[in-house]
Amino acid sequence: MRGGVLGAAGLLKTAVIALAMIGCGGNEPSFEGAGEHHEAHHEAAAQHAEAPAAPSGPRPTRVMDDGARLFGAELGEAPVVALSDITTSPDRYAGQVVRTEGTIERVCQAMGCWMELRGENAPAVRVPMAGHAFFLPRDVAGRAATIEGRVAVQALSPDMRAHLESEGALATASSLSIDATGVVVR
Repeated sequence: MRGGVLGAAGLLKTAVIALAMIGCGGNEPSFEGAGEHHEAHHEAAAQHAEAPAAPSGPRPTRVMDDGARLFGAELGEAPVVALSDITTSPDRYAGQVVRTEGTIERVCQAMGCWMELRGENAPAVRVPMAGHAFFLPRDVAGRAATIEGRVAVQALSPDMRAHLESEGALATASSLSIDATGVVVR
């Protein structure tokens, strides 16, 4: 009996990890075979949209002395770039790892796997969470955030755009996104 209970718990944990790895709204890397990966991602994303989120929400990697919460990896030494500079000249920063800040406009309400970040004098930018390596709480809209991640300039497919919009995304017309490896929410 004990082995059966542990087996079921292990199976549940594996299913949750698999769901998290499926992806939702992230940028698909441009690797050989990425088309096949994108097809699998899209099919699985439809299933993920129906999956319930954990009731307690994601836990921060750590809570800082000032109460700010870090999700994902520790922020490194990436150069600080104003979000308005990135949105004005996205091709200049494409492929670069940067640190920037702004206000969280909205968060994926399915799992917290993306957010839209708005800077002063800048339109909102899509910020996927490092290929689902971590998630944000779904109730952090309106809070200040500092992020670190790789700038990407890649148009969304019509299917991915529709998927993100079904989760509440509005910044889907732009090809600009920043794939966050770490997010500090204040």
